[in-house]
Amino acid sequence: MNYFYEKSIGALALSTAVLSGVFALPVATGAEGTGDLPTLTQDVPAVEQKKAEKEKEKQLKEFIEERKAQEKNPGAVAGGFYKTISVPSFEQSTNYYCGPATVKQVLHFFNKTSSSQGTYASRLGTTTSGTDFSLVDNVLNSSQSENTFVYKDIGTYSNWGANIDLNLKNDFPTVLDLTISPSNMPKYTINISGHILNVSGSDSTKASPLIRLTDPFDQGNRSVTLGNVWHPHSGVYKANAAHFRQAMIW
Repeated sequence: MNYFYEKSIGALALSTAVLSGVFALPVATGAEGTGDLPTLTQDVPAVEQKKAEKEKEKQLKEFIEERKAQEKNPGAVAGGFYKTISVPSFEQSTNYYCGPATVKQVLHFFNKTSSSQGTYASRLGTTTSGTDFSLVDNVLNSSQSENTFVYKDIGTYSNWGANIDLNLKNDFPTVLDLTISPSNMPKYTINISGHILNVSGSDSTKASPLIRLTDPFDQGNRSVTLGNVWHPHSGVYKANAAHFRQAMIW
C-alpha cells in the first residue's frame, strides 16, 4: 500500500515517541546541532496566511483524492512519487544557527540571492538558545512572493507525506523542526534535541521510501549530513513527531 494511506504509522510513531521518552532529550544551550528555541510559543497567523491555509488545504484534499483514485485504477502502473527541487545548501555558521541557515537556503532557492545568516538571525530573534520555529514562516513570507508559508501540526504520517509532496509538486520546500536520534535518522551518530531544516525531495518509488533534506549542519564534521541528503521517510516523520512542537511550515 502507498505510504500516504498508512494511517497506523503516524499513531505508532507518536506513541513510540512518548513511551521512549524522546520528548525529554536534554537541551543544552550551544550543544552540537542545537538550533531551535526549547520553548513552546504559539504561532500567530496573519490574515493572508489564514486565507492561504484554506486554499492549501483544498489543494491537499484534491491531491490525496487524486492519489487514491490512481491506486484504485486497475490499469494504473505502480510508480509512486519522485521529485527533487534544487535548494542550495549553506552550512550553518554557528552550532545554533540552523534556523537562519535554513531561512537563507529557502530564500536563496526562491530569489536566487539571499542575505547573511546573521541578518536572518537578527530578524528571527535567534540567540545562543536557538530560533523560535513559529517565527520562521513570518520571515520567509516577508522576503519572497512565490509561496505563502503556513505553520501547521504534522498530523498523521500519511497527511504529513502528502503535505510535503504537494509542496514539492508546486516547487516549494517544506520546513521541519526535528528531534533527531540515530534510530530514526541513522546518518546522525548523536541525539539532536532540536534542529530546523528544509525538505528538497521525496521518493516513494522504492520499497523503502526516502526523503531528501537540505541540512545546514555537518554533524561530527564527517560530510555525511550536510547538504541535500536522503534519509528514511518514516524516520524523518518520527523525528518530526518526537519534537515537542510536532509542527511543519509548508
